Amino acid sequence: MYNLKATITMNHLVTTILLISPFLVSCTNLAPEAETKDPDLLFEDSMTKDWRDHWFLDGKEATLEHRDGGLYFAAGTVTKQDDPVAYHAHHAVLWTRQVFEGDIKISYELTRIDDSDYGTTLLYVQAQGIGEGRYQKDLTKWNDFREIPAMDKYFKYMDLISLSFRENLRCKRYPWMDSEGEWYEGRGLIKPMVDYTRMQTGETYRVEVEKRADSLKLRLEHKGSGKILLDHTWDLTQVAGTLEPQLIEKGRIGLRHMATRQFIYRDFKVKRLQSHATH
Repeated sequence: MYNLKATITMNHLVTTILLISPFLVSCTNLAPEAETKDPDLLFEDSMTKDWRDHWFLDGKEATLEHRDGGLYFAAGTVTKQDDPVAYHAHHAVLWTRQVFEGDIKISYELTRIDDSDYGTTLLYVQAQGIGEGRYQKDLTKWNDFREIPAMDKYFKYMDLISLSFRENLRCKRYPWMDSEGEWYEGRGLIKPMVDYTRMQTGETYRVEVEKRADSLKLRLEHKGSGKILLDHTWDLTQVAGTLEPQLIEKGRIGLRHMATRQFIYRDFKVKRLQSHATH
């Protein structure tokens, strides 16, 4: 006997399966992407889109443009030897809009463009204002003061850790001068100064920084050869007792160029670091 009810039920079931199949396939296709997303990724910028979305700039003499798959960042051209007053305006600092708290890992690639022997570049880690007077912890509250980004506005009025890529690698804790112009003991230097093979014009490098409350590790690699140029960890507690807050644990990341310095930056990321016990 022909069972009309069973036929209707079966047809309904087939129709339902056909309707939801694309959705099931779609969900299946999305699953791997969802599974591979890094839960510790805090910030990611390929440096190929509008830099203003993720960054802001101190200094009016800088050049920022997209070039060779990244962001070309050049400071101004006037050095201290050229003009001991005007050169201050030819520094430049590129800051993340985002603030990072806790233990973090910073990584990026950079290609050196200039062949200058003047000045240096610096990486500022977890920077805030000292929280006194106009120098509020939120740097954006006193951006106008840094339109001319003279160095002393940073090492007097900011709490941060800096890495200076000079002839030797120097790690410092800011501030290292008080508002009266008196040096703090050791001028903020976190020993040792580390010798390394300096970055060469036209070459590309990878920088990795693991910043914890009490330590900072820098790994510098030549991308073409894979050669490790530097791998060193500094003890940040060396100067902790002389300043308040004792340890740097929150703030923005900054890329500082002194006059004549030119680099292309790519693939900038910040990740959350797990604790030492599980790292």
